[in-house]
Amino acid sequence: MSLTYIVTGASRGLGLEFVTQIAAKGHTVFALARNPSASEGLQKLVDNKKVFAVQLDTTDEKSIKNAVEEVSKNAPQGVDVLINNAGISGDRGGNIRKTDDEDYINVFTTNVVAVASVTNAFLPLLRQRGQDHTKKILNMSSILASISQINTINPTGKASAYSVSKAALNMLTKLTSNQLASENFIVYASHPGWVKTDMGGDDAPVEKKDSIAGMLKVIENLTPEQNGSFIDYQGNQLPW
Repeated sequence: MSLTYIVTGASRGLGLEFVTQIAAKGHTVFALARNPSASEGLQKLVDNKKVFAVQLDTTDEKSIKNAVEEVSKNAPQGVDVLINNAGISGDRGGNIRKTDDEDYINVFTTNVVAVASVTNAFLPLLRQRGQDHTKKILNMSSILASISQINTINPTGKASAYSVSKAALNMLTKLTSNQLASENFIVYASHPGWVKTDMGGDDAPVEKKDSIAGMLKVIENLTPEQNGSFIDYQGNQLPW
């Protein structure tokens, strides 16, 4: 069955790999990015039949509205899956004592507020698929958001703004899942692994193709019982 996906932050890294693999499966995918025309990799995939590039600044209300209108034109039957992948790391070396107010605000705005805004804006398109159809929302989180594991995962507290924002995103995910459960939605937070991207660095042990293949398998096999869960790319349930 061919589905319709939306992927934010789709011009590079995990987002571009999502678009690549979703398209290869024969699904329709809307690749949303701040400057999609500047992404050579994305432009090679765009055919305006199955793969569409749409401009989106997730922190700008007008841009979000315009993106919804653009997607609506080419997805008259609605959307099945929203992947909130867009995010920023902020100062990766900054710990609690070194992270300034501006870094917290910028990272929180993109990683939390923008996800809430984008999700709310695209809900009508997801709801359009009907009560009998399962709609899915993936919010890209990180193991660095796990309060119970942070002492082991990140004992020095580096990238504190990022960790704090992703912990907040996990709460947003849980609240959203509770609100939408009765409408046949499955909303969850995903940890992609430590992946070789601009954010993850060259020392990361996980390849993009493996991370995305794993996350897409999780999406495809989600059950209602997993609504509001925190799941890694291998399908393992993670502690909050």
